[in-house]
Amino acid sequence: MYYRPVSRQRQAFFNTPMLRTLKTALIIAPILLVISACLSYEEVTVIEFADVDFKELSADGITVDISAQIRNPNNYKISVVKTNLMLSLNGTNLGKANVKSKLVLPKNSNEIHKITVKLKGSQLKAALPSILLSALGGQMNMRIKGTITAKARMLRKKIDVDVTDSAAL
Repeated sequence: MYYRPVSRQRQAFFNTPMLRTLKTALIIAPILLVISACLSYEEVTVIEFADVDFKELSADGITVDISAQIRNPNNYKISVVKTNLMLSLNGTNLGKANVKSKLVLPKNSNEIHKITVKLKGSQLKAALPSILLSALGGQMNMRIKGTITAKARMLRKKIDVDVTDSAAL
């Protein structure tokens, strides 16, 4: 068997930048196609606030458990990794809500999740009358507005949130 070496001219043709780019594109394109097909995204929705439970009232602030029914129609679980939310009660701004609990939405779910929120004491001075009136009345209108950063597998997405609903104490 005779082995014939490749000529320099032919070797130079196969090492041109254009062919190297084409080879790379042919390798990466199917991988990207498969990844994009697997991660089709449908909107996650907050159906309702089921319950609001004031856990702790101190000089540091208020700790509140909010039970919310959240629907995740996607075929993968979604984890909330960062929040930037403002909370208002009966039209009165309570300030920035620091979410203390981890929130993971199972795939294809429509469940009630308990979210623990901490509100700083300095933010609550103006809202204290509204909180007391809501506690006496038993019904309150709650609004959560801001952004949530969610993670699914290796992808992250920033989602705008603006939810208004009434809840019983």
